[in-house]
Amino acid sequence: MRKLLILLGFCLFSTAHAEVPSTLNLIFEDRALTINFEAQPELLQQSAQHYLIIGKDRIPVDLDQNLPMENEFFSIETDFYTTISPQKLEEFLKSMSIIREKRSKQSVEVRIEDKEVVFDGTPRDGFSIEIDRLIVLMNEALQKEKRFVRVPAEKIFSDVVVHPKLKKKGIQEIIAVGESNFTGSSEARRQNIIAGSQKFNGVIVPRDGIFSFNKILESVEEEDGFVKELVIKGDKTEKELGGGVCQVSTTAFRAALSGGLVIRQRRNHSYAVPYYKPYGLDAAIYLGALDMRFRNDTPGSILIQTFTEGDNLFFVFYGTDDGRKVSLSGPFISDYKEAPEALVYESEDLPLGEMQEIGQAHDGFRAEWIRRVEKDGEIKKSHFISEYRAWPAKRLKGVSYKMAQ
Repeated sequence: MRKLLILLGFCLFSTAHAEVPSTLNLIFEDRALTINFEAQPELLQQSAQHYLIIGKDRIPVDLDQNLPMENEFFSIETDFYTTISPQKLEEFLKSMSIIREKRSKQSVEVRIEDKEVVFDGTPRDGFSIEIDRLIVLMNEALQKEKRFVRVPAEKIFSDVVVHPKLKKKGIQEIIAVGESNFTGSSEARRQNIIAGSQKFNGVIVPRDGIFSFNKILESVEEEDGFVKELVIKGDKTEKELGGGVCQVSTTAFRAALSGGLVIRQRRNHSYAVPYYKPYGLDAAIYLGALDMRFRNDTPGSILIQTFTEGDNLFFVFYGTDDGRKVSLSGPFISDYKEAPEALVYESEDLPLGEMQEIGQAHDGFRAEWIRRVEKDGEIKKSHFISEYRAWPAKRLKGVSYKMAQ
């Protein structure tokens, strides 16, 4: 016990507690989410509990209360705890596309009009979480050094009404949903995301067929609504037509992953792009070079619906539920590498000595997700590993004497 300070005649003490575990596993009905507090330190906060010590009695008190002051032998002990930040946890779960409000459950109708598939409604797939109860359970786990917490949550599905011609192909219910968030994107990047996702709306992947993202995307020309924005090319970040379309491939990959489909090709980005949190679930593509592909191993065809809502992009897969159970565990973060020193380039377009950042720094690390697909009594386990490079910030340094004058 260590004396900290004297306050109003009372001795205020602090007591130490067990070390907080570096990870905590949240167990849902169909998935396990591993929270790494080194990667998400903002989820933790320091909380204090004060106790009034009277003889051998230790009474919890609120320091905002009127405490007795007439007896100098009273003392106060304070225990400091590491606890979960309710606000940050809720923000985190929303960014992971896990939280849904019960009132957001909607039905969707899939029709055929003029030989085109038309969607009426925006489907939902997620959890209604008792967030206050979850906070209590997570705090208990931190104090008792437990590694697993079963999340008090109710799974939410949307009702689906499908045209008879589509039902004959096995398209009858939601079998997977992929979601990603693009908050902070430029107008150009948003335009490319919308233009790219529209190409996939209404696409049907036949049974045993191979979905190729690049084959469907085909091109990113201006006549298709694409504009120039930043893309990662080797060690550089440059503006090209279609910059940001990886948000679309990432969302498609997440739908295929959560649906337990066979992933044929996928690669992560060179560095950890903030738009693609949680890390390790991104899929980089580049026409003519890098594709994202999966196989439809379900009993029927898969129909794809895409739409944006606010800053969120959705891929919804309709098909036949064959009873497979899919669980995802991760991300497991390791091999941290700090970003190297910034690269500085001289520029005559800036006044002498002025600095301008043109690229952010990114730490390097390894992110791993484990997927288990249980079907007909057989369990198949797959590992999805992403190696993100440590990436230096890039800056321009003004060298123009003329501008300085």
